[in-house]
Amino acid sequence: MMSAEQWFEDYASAVYSYIFMQVRNRHTAEELTQETFVKVVEKAHQFDGRAAVKTWIFRIAYTTTLNHFRKKHPLTHFFDKDFHVFGSHPSSEEMAELNAQETEFYEALHCLNKNQKQVILLRHIQGFSTKDTAEILGSSEGKVKMRLKRALDAFKKELEKGGMSHEILYRR
Repeated sequence: MMSAEQWFEDYASAVYSYIFMQVRNRHTAEELTQETFVKVVEKAHQFDGRAAVKTWIFRIAYTTTLNHFRKKHPLTHFFDKDFHVFGSHPSSEEMAELNAQETEFYEALHCLNKNQKQVILLRHIQGFSTKDTAEILGSSEGKVKMRLKRALDAFKKELEKGGMSHEILYRR
């Protein structure tokens, strides 16, 4: 079994980018990535190998980020509405780091509801299988497939509203 330090080496950058795409703030993403790996170290003895290590770590990252939003916006989560809870607008410094195409992609992603965002981030950005995505989200594979289809349709519409071809999604 690999050590938690090796897991950090292998997956910290992917976890950071996954969290950053949701919180849109470098400092918060760094804190939540660190919090995720503290939990990984604390729970390493619980890893039973039923899922891939990366899937297990992303499940922890998913719940850590979800809990961050619940603490930050408890009423929006209580009513399960998406009132733009996935972070504030990125700083000008953070936006300058993204090229124009990434910015359009990012803005279109931000227009989706949180379930659609999650399934696109996990399946298309992080490259998880349907099975692993379902495990991370605590959902069924059927629901993930249905959410992904709806999410991609909505995402395509958002990209086209911004004047971008949806083919960018498939080149990533």
